[in-house]
Amino acid sequence: MRVMTDSTVTTLNDGDYYDYHDIMTFNVAWSWIIGARGLGKTFGAKKYVIKDYIKNGNQFIYLRRTDVEQKSKGTFFADIADEFPRWTFRVNGNQAEGKPLGADDKTWFILGYFVALSQAGGKKSIPYPDVRTIIYDEVFPDNQVFLSGEVTAFEEFYNTVDRWKDKVRVFFLSNAVIKANPYFAKFNINLDEQQNNKQQIKTYCGGFIAVNLADYGGFSAKVAKSRLGRFLFQYDEDYADYAINNKFRDDSDTLITALDSNIDGYSYTLDTGDYGTFGVWFHMEKDFSGFLISRRIKKNFEIQYTLDYRHVSEQMVYIKRNDRITQRLTNDYRLGKIRFDDSQIRADFSQVIGTLLGK
Repeated sequence: MRVMTDSTVTTLNDGDYYDYHDIMTFNVAWSWIIGARGLGKTFGAKKYVIKDYIKNGNQFIYLRRTDVEQKSKGTFFADIADEFPRWTFRVNGNQAEGKPLGADDKTWFILGYFVALSQAGGKKSIPYPDVRTIIYDEVFPDNQVFLSGEVTAFEEFYNTVDRWKDKVRVFFLSNAVIKANPYFAKFNINLDEQQNNKQQIKTYCGGFIAVNLADYGGFSAKVAKSRLGRFLFQYDEDYADYAINNKFRDDSDTLITALDSNIDGYSYTLDTGDYGTFGVWFHMEKDFSGFLISRRIKKNFEIQYTLDYRHVSEQMVYIKRNDRITQRLTNDYRLGKIRFDDSQIRADFSQVIGTLLGK
């Protein structure tokens, strides 16, 4: 049992923390586990991969975005070692190593590897034949800064490890930082239905991906009653919603208007690169007239623009941030004169606008 103490003691039992059993029953290749701070996502992943090595000899990779983020790897075993009293562990360079107690110093086994995705491009020829799990920790960064072309970089790295053998599973771990991210945009993952139905786990992409919105009521309820929890809910409710209630920081139900393709007019198609393609419609009603952004597009529509110079074609015209089309979008957004088909689309498009405005 792990205990969180202050002047008012809040006791958290093992059952209050994240349990990997449910997500594992879905048997998907890539699992996104999004939960409150301190829920035990990373702790549980470490416990799983270490047990998998001890029992089956399967190795793991602990992945972070940059080598700077991997500087804390020396403490990787600090919180988990007591779970395996018959073993001793160490970090040796970029290797996670362990040995049974009593074994001589020459008997260190490689349990796993520490890798930075930003450096992974140089590891395409390195084999990882015994790796069965990748833990990508803090996949949604607090600063909301992703690598350029990050999704493709991860796909390349995953293929380097898996080698088309369907043997490697991935745990993407994160707090509820942002709904809008290049991964969900690339794979057309819209969380609105899952959130509205209060569905903790939902599969996407033909069962290749599962997203677990790990809202454990016992954990959240107890943490909310702690001294810090009470303070945050009284004086910083936005942070409390994010850190305790697992609410995405960019989740909003304002400026949402459902598209009616029988009434609303289609203006143009906008390709944005990392955040995918949007249909820009024109909506008219008594209280609002203006653009409505949707993921529904009209294929082969004659007016198509792209914000990515690499996507220019005979049908697709490249526009820059100082072009009239772009300025109209950013100005209308700044003034609250754009509507969105749902909250996921609003979050995604906000990232595009942020880039245009130089956030």
